[in-house]
Amino acid sequence: MKLLAILLSCVGAVAQEPTAVPPDPPKLGVISGTVVVAGTGVPMKGVQVSIGRGAQARTATTDAGGHYTLRDIAPGMLRVVATGPDANGRVGGFGPNAARQISLAPGQELSTVDFQMILPGRITGRVVDQNKEPVPGMSVVLVMREYTYGASRAYIAGLATTDDDGVYTLDRVTPGRTYAVVAKRGRRNLQPISDAPLEAALRLPAVLPTYFPNAPSLDGGEPLVLRPGEVRENVDIRVTRTLSFCAEGVLEGSSGPDAVSFSISETQPSSGQTGSGGFYVAQPGGKTGPDGKFRLCDLHPGDYELTIYAYGSLGMGATQFNSAVISVGDRDIKGIRLGLRPKIPIAGEVVIDGPPPETPIEAKLRIDTEALTRTERGSAQASIPGEFAFEGGLLMDQYGVTFNGVPPGMYVKDVTYGGRSILNKPLPEGTAIGDAGLRVTLARDGGSVAARVADKDGAPVADCTAVVLPSTAASEAEFAALMRNGLTDAAGKWSSATIAPGKYIALATRDAVNRSPEVISKLWKARTRGTEFEITAGGKPTVTLEPRSLD
Repeated sequence: MKLLAILLSCVGAVAQEPTAVPPDPPKLGVISGTVVVAGTGVPMKGVQVSIGRGAQARTATTDAGGHYTLRDIAPGMLRVVATGPDANGRVGGFGPNAARQISLAPGQELSTVDFQMILPGRITGRVVDQNKEPVPGMSVVLVMREYTYGASRAYIAGLATTDDDGVYTLDRVTPGRTYAVVAKRGRRNLQPISDAPLEAALRLPAVLPTYFPNAPSLDGGEPLVLRPGEVRENVDIRVTRTLSFCAEGVLEGSSGPDAVSFSISETQPSSGQTGSGGFYVAQPGGKTGPDGKFRLCDLHPGDYELTIYAYGSLGMGATQFNSAVISVGDRDIKGIRLGLRPKIPIAGEVVIDGPPPETPIEAKLRIDTEALTRTERGSAQASIPGEFAFEGGLLMDQYGVTFNGVPPGMYVKDVTYGGRSILNKPLPEGTAIGDAGLRVTLARDGGSVAARVADKDGAPVADCTAVVLPSTAASEAEFAALMRNGLTDAAGKWSSATIAPGKYIALATRDAVNRSPEVISKLWKARTRGTEFEITAGGKPTVTLEPRSLD
């Protein structure tokens, strides 16, 4: 009986245990607003506004009044993206887009998440020869300059082809940017052995690349700056025909002449990764036969880059590579020999400047490389501190190096290759002696800055660009490399990541901020109107800024 009483007592105790009540799910909110054309305020119909991914994804399309509503939105920090239709009326392609970072409280209804969409422009014109006859099949290239890794470089930003009447159209031209337009011979697939006659006088003439309106170089071309949505017509280019020359030789694999993939193009402008992260590839090429012989004709006088590749299995990219600059003058070039070079093993280490943190760092640092004028990439991971290696090595080339996963409170203080600093400069893989590696130094003596942007009445200004600039930069190129910027949130606030100690200048602007020489020059001049501050070890200064025009 005593045992039964004890069991009944235990059962009673269990029965009296309170039942856990799951917390109520957070109340869902609503986001709505209007999308209009920047500068005119005209409502935009058919713009797709979306938020989140997966089960949290929500999408709405603006009506004739430019209005949209997103319902049942989970609270938190959210990124709202608006994508307009492209030139053909398709949404989700290359139409205008904008994004806003917002904070949504549980059950909140935000009704003023508005967008002012900057419409891209369009450039049209004709390409004619010296006799004013249309030239069909010409490549018309949109060219821009940007600072990347310590230098101003010319990049391909768009491409069009002339029709039978010599007419071309360049779409998706970003307004406010400075461009040049160049017409040159359109080529895609090249035969390794040209059937052009041996005598230069008997060949069809080549076409000299010509910058609008009729300049032989980028520096002599007329700069073009479009307004939002502008269609710039009659951008006509008159090209000049010249004698056609040939370059011939043998391409070699690892054990002599072999079937090798190749490409050839003018050295400027180039494809590659721009300072804003864009990438464009437009290089004609082909593949030799087993004997590796090539004879490439229809070459005008000028400098070309001949590039050769060997590819691995699908998805592996190039396994071997080499390139050479060929200068074409007033005669054919013969006897060229260019051989493939295998990837070069490259390893390195990540070190911490000064004493390491008391708690070991669990995060990994990712080191990414991307060739400046090609699509070749490499990636490696390292413990902090720790060693790393690029699997399979890197092709001998020049690479931009970026870092992801830098722990909070740390910054990249220096990067060396073969004992020489390449911080904010290209990695010239294969140029150092011996088994040179990368050395990445992280430091903990930096700080960050918090910016609050407000108008003259003290009201916060959202979606305004806050810019942090080094006050000790010796050149505009260094200025561009060390610039940090970002958009303010709904409260007009933006905070930088950890940056090196030193003196800086902060300013805010509604103008477009990028790494083009024109914008960097404006920032360089506007720095005298900025707010000076200093970053000390662990310092977190706050600056209050009022938006200003860069002009």
